[in-house]
Amino acid sequence: MRRKETLLDPTRNGGSERFKVLRDIHDGIGPILTGMAFGLRAARNLLPRDEESAARLLAQLEEELRGAIIELRRLTDEIRPSALGQFGLVEAIRLHAMNLSSRVSGADGGELRIDVHADGDLSALTAPVRVAVYRIICEALTNAARHSRARTCVVLIRLDGDLNLEVIDDGVGLPGGETPPWCGIGLRSMRERTAELGGVWAIEPGALGGTRVVATFPVPGD
Repeated sequence: MRRKETLLDPTRNGGSERFKVLRDIHDGIGPILTGMAFGLRAARNLLPRDEESAARLLAQLEEELRGAIIELRRLTDEIRPSALGQFGLVEAIRLHAMNLSSRVSGADGGELRIDVHADGDLSALTAPVRVAVYRIICEALTNAARHSRARTCVVLIRLDGDLNLEVIDDGVGLPGGETPPWCGIGLRSMRERTAELGGVWAIEPGALGGTRVVATFPVPGD
């Protein structure tokens, strides 16, 4: 008898690991988001008559959303990006950079140039660190491509005691004002990914203009 296939069938979706993640998202994150939708409706109804209670409810919902984001990231990071397993960290980043630069024009109308440089033996990095590095660099490159109007972007990965990352572009630089640099979802994600592994992340003006994203991860010794 032929086995019926479903969207959650392990053999159809890349194995039992992917099935487990899909199940956990459905059973864990789904109810949280449903509850938040009801909470937002309640806050909207409260707002005209009790702003203080509505503000407290919205603050609670913000914390719940942050927790759901962290949990969702934990679940999805259990499945490594396929490029990491196929090509390794540095080549996966170079492939992403090549694909991105071919789709984005620089400030002069030409192709955005992205150079990737790596120094040190990265093969001993743990899987969570490799995933975090890949995600952070891809996010930083995407931000540069979307917002910086840069002609060139440079990625530096250096393992020398600690693991140091830099993504530097020659674009328009950071916007003015007092808004914290991690206010956007993408920037906050980079910051939180780094912090979860005990590292330090920052975004700052480049030495010659543009923007510089930096992250440092501690690497345990032998």
